[in-house]
Amino acid sequence: MKCYSIILLLFCSFFSHGQVNSANIKIDSITSLQLVREKFNPEINKLEIKNGFVLGINDSPLFGSDGEIPKYKLIKATLKIKDKSYNLQVDNMYNPWTGDQLNVNFFKIIHSGENHHLLKCIFSDGAGTYAAQWLIEWNSSIRDIITKDELIIESYFQK
Repeated sequence: MKCYSIILLLFCSFFSHGQVNSANIKIDSITSLQLVREKFNPEINKLEIKNGFVLGINDSPLFGSDGEIPKYKLIKATLKIKDKSYNLQVDNMYNPWTGDQLNVNFFKIIHSGENHHLLKCIFSDGAGTYAAQWLIEWNSSIRDIITKDELIIESYFQK
């Protein structure tokens, strides 16, 4: 019986620490975005802390927190336009959303022809808001903006 209790405890511990959440966003009639996040483990990362605030992780700036240790890390973003898929750069992106819901209005794509696209997104857990932009050309993509600048974030969705 003791052995079964230990196995059950290990099983539950594995799933609570290895929790992965995903979200699928339909941006327009031909475009969708799948995001995958996992729980952030501060024990295996190098945190830069000053005056009690986390400023960086693994020698890179922190996006997605207002100074606290992140709860989640974005580990994968896959953009699909018609029948083409693009794996987007997601390093240094934390707490991409809160709870189980994403605001679909925070995702916008601009199609400039068949093979040229610009994806603009706002990510937020309520406190650590940031924006990212990816340029998609032919079969390639690159994240060309990641910022906490409020003016840039506001400009993403002004008409």
